Amino acid sequence: MSVGAVSRALSADKTLSIREETRERILGAAKMLNYSPNHAARSLRMSSTGLIGLAVHDVSNPLYSDIVAGAQTAAIEAGYVLTLTDADVLATDEEVFRRLVASKAIDGILLQTVDNSADSIIAKTAKTLPVVMVNAESPNPEVGSVTVDDHQAALLATNHLLELGHRKVAYLTIDEHEDRAARRLGGWRDAMIDAGLVPQARWIVNGGHSSEGGMRAMEAIISTPEMPTAVVAANSLIALGAMKACQAAGLQVPDQVSIVGIHDFPTAAYLNPGLTVVSLPLRQLGERAVQLLLDQREGKRPVHEKLSAPAAEVIARGSTGPCPGSTHLR
Repeated sequence: MSVGAVSRALSADKTLSIREETRERILGAAKMLNYSPNHAARSLRMSSTGLIGLAVHDVSNPLYSDIVAGAQTAAIEAGYVLTLTDADVLATDEEVFRRLVASKAIDGILLQTVDNSADSIIAKTAKTLPVVMVNAESPNPEVGSVTVDDHQAALLATNHLLELGHRKVAYLTIDEHEDRAARRLGGWRDAMIDAGLVPQARWIVNGGHSSEGGMRAMEAIISTPEMPTAVVAANSLIALGAMKACQAAGLQVPDQVSIVGIHDFPTAAYLNPGLTVVSLPLRQLGERAVQLLLDQREGKRPVHEKLSAPAAEVIARGSTGPCPGSTHLR
């Protein structure tokens, strides 16, 4: 076996394809010799600082917590440190960021994109570094990317409401990365069509990407002449805003309006009512983004991947219930 393969086994490289008994023999020998990987020497050998940047939009967003946790775990296991930064702040002073990249003070960038000017600045400035786009398919073959199945998530969310007897289902869109927004909108639309329903354009409202945007969007829905009985929100912050708008309008959730959001987050179960969500493998998304970035550092070509496991699933809580007047039993 090559020295490189042994080194990768000792570094717990999950992408290394060897027999399990061989891996156990290597680890057993290392334990007997009291060996531990020397990450400092590895960094010198690869001209590495051991630092990976994760740039997101709004570091306070609770929906990113699992992505950050997964990326941090994968980075530490590979002997790297993950640093979190706000993409919009990072792009504010392009010259400072350019000097950071030129000084080789960082080994690569994970970029959670929303398709704005900050993303363009970061991608352009960091072009000499390995870059992986997180949950956005890269249009550039020189930039890697990894996504989750957003289409399936919106499909599941809508089908959950349809199974509860709802037929008038609105959709609150996100104004983030174009392909991510399109995938989720397509899932809602396909579920409606598969159920023999005509998706109503007047029930598609831009929810932005925040609770404030969700509240404004839901207020617009409430003002329509024929109000829907259920809403799919393209992210769970939008869903929180929609719930607040319903409360302000005197509408009971879920007795009069059911609401489901995409992405789980730690406090979703503790709301009143608890928010029904579609959970996606965001922790695994963060882990895989780091692995793809490190593959690029080792000379592999950038690739695009879509995670299919663990599968998206509906976590039903108190914000969804039977359609008013239907015979569906909860």
